Amino acid sequence: MRRLGLSSYKLLLLATAVVFGLLTMQLGSSAQGIKSSGYRLSVVGIAVSDYAKSQDFYGKQMGLREAFKFSSRDGKRTTTYYQLSRDTFLEMAEAAGDVHPGFTHVHLAVDDLNGTIARLKQTGIAGSARNATTPGTVTETGVAQPSNVKNANIYDPDGLRLELNELIPESLTSKATESWSDTYPSYRLYVIGIGYKDFAVSDDFYEKKMGLRVAFLINSPTHPYLQLSRDTFIDFQLAAAPSFNHVHLVVDDLTKALARLKQNGVPTTAPQFSPPSQLYSANVTDPDGLRLELNQWVDSLPKRAAEAWK
Repeated sequence: MRRLGLSSYKLLLLATAVVFGLLTMQLGSSAQGIKSSGYRLSVVGIAVSDYAKSQDFYGKQMGLREAFKFSSRDGKRTTTYYQLSRDTFLEMAEAAGDVHPGFTHVHLAVDDLNGTIARLKQTGIAGSARNATTPGTVTETGVAQPSNVKNANIYDPDGLRLELNELIPESLTSKATESWSDTYPSYRLYVIGIGYKDFAVSDDFYEKKMGLRVAFLINSPTHPYLQLSRDTFIDFQLAAAPSFNHVHLVVDDLTKALARLKQNGVPTTAPQFSPPSQLYSANVTDPDGLRLELNQWVDSLPKRAAEAWK
């Protein structure tokens, strides 16, 4: 892909105008006037191999605010919530046992957890016990401690865990949101990348049962962006090993964000423009090789999908 400076961006837009016109047709009628799905991407969970090294990376080098932390009951494992933006977070825990370094799960905020679960069951998703991990099911509700979040887990056909959260006022997440200041560096979480094994099965689960809609396509009907809320999405791709594989973080000014990261010793890729999504972006890789894609929306397909949301 050709690497560009920000000064070349307008020229590139002119050069790709025809392509963009064709691509925006991929938004289709399904993305026009989309009604709320009831979910909002709020947290991405990661497991790390070297906790101190990852603390330094996320806290000092990327400049994320430590929202809160807690230890496991036996005191052997620590979980830290870093605040990406006012209402999006990164949940960092130590890799241990059969949990390897990588993206582990995501949280989807909902307004009414009981109502959401009832609706999911009506679409054919089976219920399961609170601690079950059965693919294609949704668990009983409970209140997670010590975060004090009302939650349940939904497992997709490949066993990937989507935690449904109702953020009651007493939750640590709600308290962190209320104490947010615009002076903190902001990287708003808006995309989780999901690799699937069987498109027909997974598409049925996410679209028909969970009620998500295709916002736009990236070159192929089997590579859609599914819209969770006005400005949060799933980047849905075929993968040999199904997983959560990357995240996108929105920044207001990509040039300034990259300059700040460079000053802090964070290696990044050079800014690039992607014609398929019309995004201007660069990649950051964490100590365990996890890819964090920084995006400046400008006049991109995600931005257009957000504007079409109702």
